[in-house]
Amino acid sequence: MIAGFLATLLLAGCGLVARPRPAATLRFEFAATTGDGYMNQLLTIYNDSTQMLAPTLEFTALDATRSPLPTVKVTTVYGSDLGKLVVPPGGGVDVLIFTGEGAQLAEDVVVSVRATETVKAPAVHVEPVVTPVDESGHVLDRNSRFTAVSLCNDDSEQMSVRLVYIIWAYPEGDQRQQADQVVPVGDLIVVPPKQTTLVPVAGEARTAMAGAAGRFPTSIKAYLSR
Repeated sequence: MIAGFLATLLLAGCGLVARPRPAATLRFEFAATTGDGYMNQLLTIYNDSTQMLAPTLEFTALDATRSPLPTVKVTTVYGSDLGKLVVPPGGGVDVLIFTGEGAQLAEDVVVSVRATETVKAPAVHVEPVVTPVDESGHVLDRNSRFTAVSLCNDDSEQMSVRLVYIIWAYPEGDQRQQADQVVPVGDLIVVPPKQTTLVPVAGEARTAMAGAAGRFPTSIKAYLSR
């Protein structure tokens, strides 16, 4: 099991594609809440194969009695519903977002695998180290207005990742905190083994940060992609 990918902390708050793999190589576990300091609505994706897999998933929201909530739309932070997330052998995670009438009633999900593709890339066994920095390279807090993100690859293999800037909603009452806005930072980023890449924060991400930094809880996260 790839522990780095299965315990992604919230400290607050392409390769070539081969034939599809059978969906049986993937298993799922959803946790509506995960405790203080961790992201809520966490979907753990277990990959029982020896390949890097890119699933396209579909979700049906369920209430506490496991009845479907047809008016609730389920999307993701890392794009497993769009085939963007690459899951290494062992597994990875995504974070779910519930919207629409009755979204606050969602307590579980049914996961359907629409497609699974094998990604021709070396398996990696650690997650990238993500560090927000200013123009001088000084390390900043994730809730600050930073100008770049340092991505460090401690693995012995090259990794392809995407970065997202997440603005978290303030939950009302006993509601769970979930992502209110997910903004890409750059495009697909290839980080060589045992090296660090500096990614500038520009465009839509810089605009989002200008409005959110210091006002809302935020995160900067990287995930394996293609």
